[in-house]
Amino acid sequence: MTDEVDDDVLHSCSVCSYETELDNLINTNYDELVCDECSQVCHRCDTIGSTNDHFSTVDYNETWCQGCTENRAFWCDSCEEYNSNGNCYLQDRGESWCDSCLDNAYYCEDCDEWNAQGCDRCSEDSDDNGNRIIHDYTYRPDAIFHSTDKNERLFFGLEIEVEAWDDKCDSATHAYQLESMDLAYLKNDGSLNNGFEIVTHPMSHDFFKNQASDLWTILEDLRTKSGMRVKSWDTKTCGLHIHISRTGFNGGSHQHRFLNLVYSNPEFYSTLAGRTSDQWAKFTDIYQAEYQRDENGERIYHDDGTGYQWHQKRTFAHKLDTSRNSDRYSAVNTNNQATLEMRIFRGSVNGDTIKAQIDLAHASVEYTRTLTVSDIREGALSADNFMWYIFQHEELYPELSARIDKLLLGRLADQNVSN
Repeated sequence: MTDEVDDDVLHSCSVCSYETELDNLINTNYDELVCDECSQVCHRCDTIGSTNDHFSTVDYNETWCQGCTENRAFWCDSCEEYNSNGNCYLQDRGESWCDSCLDNAYYCEDCDEWNAQGCDRCSEDSDDNGNRIIHDYTYRPDAIFHSTDKNERLFFGLEIEVEAWDDKCDSATHAYQLESMDLAYLKNDGSLNNGFEIVTHPMSHDFFKNQASDLWTILEDLRTKSGMRVKSWDTKTCGLHIHISRTGFNGGSHQHRFLNLVYSNPEFYSTLAGRTSDQWAKFTDIYQAEYQRDENGERIYHDDGTGYQWHQKRTFAHKLDTSRNSDRYSAVNTNNQATLEMRIFRGSVNGDTIKAQIDLAHASVEYTRTLTVSDIREGALSADNFMWYIFQHEELYPELSARIDKLLLGRLADQNVSN
């Protein structure tokens, strides 16, 4: 008597245990039966594996098996991605970078080497005594804190990126005066074409506004004197970053409220900042993709066969967890141990504009300092309520109040007239 094959027998996917007929399953090169959703194919050698096998993304959109990745792909230490075209070694970083990341590096023809921040041996960024006017990007001097109150804990530090129209020597030499005053120093930045960034030492809000007159004078010289010829606002490369000391917050919950205020009002902050940038200061890094599950914890499958359905969850947990890095190029970068960095601002050397941005950072911290859960439930994190707080403290935030009146209230008035 001949055994008959039971066509009704179901077989399970070795990954997700989904049961189906044998013809609907795929036999991998590793002798596993998997469903279509749990399979993956190497674009280079056509090896079939499962989602449990080690595959890597190469050239942004290709999937390669472990063997092809280890033997034929190149890991870029800058963008932390694999590519198939090869890397170049950067002497000053001791890293290998891909072609795309080399756009933000410097090639020295004299010594035939790549560097992230220019070649120190061949650099002309020095004064007559051989002192570096524009320091390497890795330069980190001891911080000099400036405050009008010895008990101050809330400090701000600026990174002002500028581009030079012509030879940047004159403008850099002029800005270099700030280093002798212990107010700021200059650094190279690979994202700039022919410029530098002015990095201030930490200062309190009151010191910035009322005691740092030399800083504002030199910035005004850079902006208006014909010999300087620098620009920041009208560029595609420059930004203004504001670091806020973590010691100025009342703990982690206060930092969470601050982040919640900023990320709840992207249009408000972007308008005052003068730009939106999904590349350098994204607001989307608080969303995490998660599979949607039913009441039993099982993933919900799409009836149309497009894959497991997922939704986005809004969370700040990963941004405040110092044990793991979040996206640096965020509206607020939380990767630094000592500071939260607001990266949203368009570059500027206009003193009034920069003061308004410092006001915005300070007001955002102080407004969220004493908010309660009840306040937040009643809408305290709205832009309207925050603006009302700023106008109530207009004497403390004159430049910010004027900027809101110009950019936001004026626009709303025009909309009401047109309607």
